[in-house]
Amino acid sequence: MRQQTDRRDLIDMVHSRVTDSSAPAAGAVDFADEDAARLLSGRLDSLIEPEQGGFERVKGNTSRTVYRGKIDEQPVFLKHYNGASPRRRFKRLLRGSDARRELWFSKYLSEHEVSTPPGLAAMCSGGVEFFASREIAPAIRADEWHIRQLAAEQAGLPVLRRTCVALAEMIARMHKAGVIHKDLHCGNVLVRTCADGEIRPVLTDLHRMKRRRRLSRRARAINLAQLFHDRYPFTTRTERLRFLVHYLRASGAEGTVRGWQRMIEDWAARIRAWQYWRRDRRITRSNRYFTPVRLSGGWRGHVVLASRRRMAGSRAAEAVLEKSDWLEALSRPEELLEAEDARVLKDVPSCLMVRRRLRVGEHELDVVIKRYRRRHWRQVLADCLRRSRALRAFKGGHQLLTRRIATSLPLATLERRRGPVLLDSILITEAIDGADLHTFLNRWLAPSPRTDTALSPPQQRRLAAEVLWQLGRMLRWLHDNRFAHRDLKASNILVRWSEPDHPEVVLTELDGLKRVFRLTTRGRFQGLMRLNVSLLKCPVVNHAGRLRMLLGYLRRPGSPKVNFKPYWRVLERWSARKLQDQIRSRRQKQRAARRPAT
Repeated sequence: MRQQTDRRDLIDMVHSRVTDSSAPAAGAVDFADEDAARLLSGRLDSLIEPEQGGFERVKGNTSRTVYRGKIDEQPVFLKHYNGASPRRRFKRLLRGSDARRELWFSKYLSEHEVSTPPGLAAMCSGGVEFFASREIAPAIRADEWHIRQLAAEQAGLPVLRRTCVALAEMIARMHKAGVIHKDLHCGNVLVRTCADGEIRPVLTDLHRMKRRRRLSRRARAINLAQLFHDRYPFTTRTERLRFLVHYLRASGAEGTVRGWQRMIEDWAARIRAWQYWRRDRRITRSNRYFTPVRLSGGWRGHVVLASRRRMAGSRAAEAVLEKSDWLEALSRPEELLEAEDARVLKDVPSCLMVRRRLRVGEHELDVVIKRYRRRHWRQVLADCLRRSRALRAFKGGHQLLTRRIATSLPLATLERRRGPVLLDSILITEAIDGADLHTFLNRWLAPSPRTDTALSPPQQRRLAAEVLWQLGRMLRWLHDNRFAHRDLKASNILVRWSEPDHPEVVLTELDGLKRVFRLTTRGRFQGLMRLNVSLLKCPVVNHAGRLRMLLGYLRRPGSPKVNFKPYWRVLERWSARKLQDQIRSRRQKQRAARRPAT
């Protein structure tokens, strides 16, 4: 009640200061111009309390909330800056109001021909801080727009090239004006299609900008490296060089294209490592995506509340879950594998794995539950000094998703200890509908009678080439991010495909995943050898198919042709040795099984 009274007093104060010409504008609302003052001066109560003023909430987090609404039939975007923490008040004391900063940069960049949302007003008073601007329509976020154009394939390439040039020239004008964007990525760029068909990028989140008298080459390279890091998985080296050529031409910066490219890629690698490190830290902390849980019986663990990545056709990533719903769903961990609809997928000495449907609040999730077992006393001793396999797999899966490597979404992990001794551990992941690598290849590539669902030989060749190429690229991206997998085989790799979409290779087994400080050449060949041996056991994959997998691993976008023959000879020699070891081990097990008990 007291907070509502304070808000009403603030609204009355703002009205009195706007109507009184002698009152200082900085104490209440700063308007961009006279037209903005005439439009908003009578609706300030709607801007201070947008939900009561008919504004629709678009998105929000702990720091900002964005609303959309109309004032006198004109669409308006409203951004409220949340929180009055000591840290935020201290930053405001040093840097000033973020809302007023955004209004100032909106006018300053417009004067330098940099497209931004036209600012209307800013306010920072009485615990309320907001920035209002006109809506940019029709427009779409650049990252979503880029994915749509890539899905259009050849039809989207000319549009992508024109937009790349427009974006490079806009950033060049921004840098010539002495401004850098501290959070430059495609999520903060809107793509607007004008009436004449021209595509114009628009910069948003202007409160993150900073102005300097002179931008050094290092500051520009770091700013461009943020954008390169954001688009690295979706662009080729040629496309990034084309962007850089147009940027240098428009900005007039000194230096060669190759020199700028080396410096930007070096900073992009540093930014990438820092971003991944920050996101990996939050997996075992309490935030908007993850939270720790405590259950009766000594069970402790971590669950997922929401997911940033929607990969591998994940339906669970679309859901927003609550901690209370998880506590109810996991109230009896011992009974998770004993449901009526549970179907056993694997029952071996190392684990028990079932598939079932799990209800979490109002969401019905199709999950795979894995309960780990220890076969030797050495594993019991080792688990006293390390995290459980379930927790390691939970973290590894989210690390892969952060790096855009398709895998099943880990939803929860639980473990029970008595002191340092691990008694039990459980991992819950989302179930993925797809066939394992051998089943998929044998189904779609094997010769079969001509039916409506069968593929023609050219279609089979294209499908096989794409799957095997993606298999090599998945392993290369795994190794480039310093991950090693000791159990790469066909049963641990699923392929999801439905026409006319592209097939997707998904890594499902996370127990063998390990993060290494430095991946040696021998470690890389071991991963290639395991995949090659698995393909040797598939009769529909010939010599050319396995070579396609190797080329997918070796070739990088924009790189020259690779002399693959030395790699191929070593890979064939290692694969033959691995097959001999497998045959010898299988024969020893067969002899041991036939040996009479004494």
